[in-house]
Amino acid sequence: MNDDMALSDEALEAWMAVKTNPRPLVRTVSALDGFVTAAVTGPRFADPQDWMCPLMGLPRDVLTKGSATDHAVFASVARIHNRINETLFDRSQDYAPRFATKPSGGIDPRPWCQGFYAAIISTSKNGNGYSTLTTPTTACCCRS
Repeated sequence: MNDDMALSDEALEAWMAVKTNPRPLVRTVSALDGFVTAAVTGPRFADPQDWMCPLMGLPRDVLTKGSATDHAVFASVARIHNRINETLFDRSQDYAPRFATKPSGGIDPRPWCQGFYAAIISTSKNGNGYSTLTTPTTACCCRS
């Protein structure tokens, strides 16, 4: 997957807003950024697909059997993951969470925090990582 395949943030957020069956656990780019930040800083997994696919409501075999849109969504999450990972581990002083913007122009940290919290809760409840991210508690705490 490369960045050329990835969706813009606006297109990704529009996709998250309408995707169902299964729906993504996050519905905004800010919440996705929070979740991915927790995944990058939390327990390491051999294969990022173990959390990326359930997070976005994609099948585990998305890379071999997914649609072009599925591939673009996966590439988008991979791009966000790589950006956060590179920033935190190579230039940590440059890291800044991607908070949402309020209609009044101020920042709204709630979606980012909800995404971060969802990742923490899902790993602590499951004990074995992100393999069963579809728990109702996790899904509910990401709604913005």
